[in-house]
Amino acid sequence: MADTKANIIITVSSVVLTLALGRIADASMRPAVITLAVFTLISLFFAILAVLPKHRSIRVAAGPLPDDFNLLFFGHFAELPRDRFLHEVAASMKPDGSVYKTMANDLYSLGWYLAHRKYRYLRFSYLFFLAGFIIACAQQLWTLVAN
Repeated sequence: MADTKANIIITVSSVVLTLALGRIADASMRPAVITLAVFTLISLFFAILAVLPKHRSIRVAAGPLPDDFNLLFFGHFAELPRDRFLHEVAASMKPDGSVYKTMANDLYSLGWYLAHRKYRYLRFSYLFFLAGFIIACAQQLWTLVAN
């Protein structure tokens, strides 16, 4: 959902930027067009940051897995040899509830990442996009009323 929203704002920002820059030669519209272009570029930047993959691999040595290791996240388990991965999965499948703890940990990690990374950048993107339109409209209205 977050990537879809980011892709929408990337597409719309690109179209608005293209149309706005096509009108930059019009002297009466230049201040509003520049304002709109700057805010749209900032919006585009934040939307791209929202969809950029952010992956930190965890180097695992012999011994117990680190506390922040997520057995269900490819970026973590890809660092394990296949036999160690299978052993760790089997260990988490015990009837003591370990599998539920592993699943809950993965679910929490996904939610935390969405809330603190993707949606934060999306919010900034939408706010800059909206602010650019409001300020550009106000500037153009002021220019029209002043003349």
